[in-house]
Amino acid sequence: MEMKQIKNIQQNGKKAQGQKELIKHLEGRRLTLKQAVLARCYDCTCHFADGKQDCRIPKCPLYPFMAYNESRTMRKNS
Repeated sequence: MEMKQIKNIQQNGKKAQGQKELIKHLEGRRLTLKQAVLARCYDCTCHFADGKQDCRIPKCPLYPFMAYNESRTMRKNS
């Protein structure tokens, strides 16, 4: 299944931040925390099918780290 998904991403997914990280994950290789966030955002946005843009899902805990977050403000630790 992963090989089919990888091939689909390579053929149809937008070349954007998170693509190579998602493929790396599907291949069973280790990711850093940042790579995992980028991979998840890429997967969640359906491989940026509508273009490289802000997902506009501020309730997502990964949103502050989203590659194309327009406000890109990091929350301060409490």
